[in-house]
Amino acid sequence: MLNLAKSLLGEEYTELLEFLLNKKTEMTDDEIANELGIKVNEIRKKLYALADQGLVSYRKSRDKDTGWYIYYWKVNTEQINEILLNRKREILEKLKARLEYESNNEFYMCPEDKGKYTFDEAFENEFKCPKCGSQLIYYDSSKVRQVLEKKINELQEEIDKETKLGAKSS
Repeated sequence: MLNLAKSLLGEEYTELLEFLLNKKTEMTDDEIANELGIKVNEIRKKLYALADQGLVSYRKSRDKDTGWYIYYWKVNTEQINEILLNRKREILEKLKARLEYESNNEFYMCPEDKGKYTFDEAFENEFKCPKCGSQLIYYDSSKVRQVLEKKINELQEEIDKETKLGAKSS
């Protein structure tokens, strides 16, 4: 879960998430700010970003004395598996799109700056690198396609397995 937060939002958000995970209870943004010694506005900004990713949730209640809303925050441990599964599905779609691009194009590469160009781009530039003018050489992307296919199959198997596990526990 912390790795997911780090990849989605960055290191500074994982500290807050880890704090909430360790507390294992609902806390107000004021309580969190006081315990961490961080301004409440900074905490709220991070909490809303974590909530946008589905990693934390809140419930609100109205303070009887002031009439203001108080937000009680907690980690969404129940939804993490679904969030991870959806993230894997997004990555799978990107990998499939990349494989399709690699499969449907012929490529040429600059031996100097390693720039990679489609046949159409190479043709438009008379098979010369548009950056340095070097002669472009044919690039065999079969190894790239093999790696993509392997990753796609691995990820698809993971998703299928986790989907079946999720269906059994429901």
